[in-house]
Amino acid sequence: MAEPAKAPKADDEVRDCAALRNSFKREPDWYSELCLGHAYGAKAAKGPAAEAEFTVMPKTIGDTTYQFNMRATGTGADSLQSFLLPNANAATIIGPQTGNIYGLEYDPVAQKIWAVNDTLQLGELNKTTGAFTSSVTITGVAAGHNPTGLAFQTAASPFYMSTSDGATSHLYTVVPATGVATLVGDTGLQILIDIAINASGQMYGHDIFSDSIYSISTVDGSATLVGATGVNANFAQGIEFDKTTGVLYAWLYEGSGVNRFASIDLATGAATTLATPLAGEYEGATTPVSLQAFSVD
Repeated sequence: MAEPAKAPKADDEVRDCAALRNSFKREPDWYSELCLGHAYGAKAAKGPAAEAEFTVMPKTIGDTTYQFNMRATGTGADSLQSFLLPNANAATIIGPQTGNIYGLEYDPVAQKIWAVNDTLQLGELNKTTGAFTSSVTITGVAAGHNPTGLAFQTAASPFYMSTSDGATSHLYTVVPATGVATLVGDTGLQILIDIAINASGQMYGHDIFSDSIYSISTVDGSATLVGATGVNANFAQGIEFDKTTGVLYAWLYEGSGVNRFASIDLATGAATTLATPLAGEYEGATTPVSLQAFSVD
């Protein structure tokens, strides 16, 4: 008698490479070998932005920047790290934090890293230990949408959160004390992976479906194309303004541990690679240099 056919394993059913060609979530551990044909971290960055020559600057006094690596494997996995701009390749590991953090923003007055995770928990990422503590659950988000970014001009101004379901991306305001989210509007973008606001209150966003930078209206959420980054980005990643200098920085992730830390030309959208962090998948937040305490020998 022939043996009955075995039902596919649940784990096999979700291993869909085509479905993850553009994803707003963290890269699954199996994606590299199954979908790209090589071990995690085995390939170097590719594309026009990687082909241009660049020099990693020596460690200098610059804005302290925090980056969270949401990868579950490799050196510095699932950890909060810090570095002085622009030296993302010389980051110091602060401490472990498991889970998916999909948005970061720094409050220089309270000296606090605000964070939102994949279950819509809004809270603090401790800059001393790396631990995440939720303060509220965000409510009012459209069904099927996951958070992709968090930004504010100052902690006293509105908190903005971007979300996506892989087909549409929304912009919300969020009340940090209650977690109540109010829809600003549909951005018209497919996978708005993160947002950032400069010192003047202008918002920008990175859409990984079109691999382009957009200016975003905080009035109705509408997006206006700035230009392509030149990087084939995929999975969760971040952008952040240095509000001291007005430079927009991006953690650009392609998959399989291939990433780069870059500056973004706000006139063209083009990315210029500044450093290559440890293999990982990063979100980030900067602190104003004027509020740092440092000494010069």
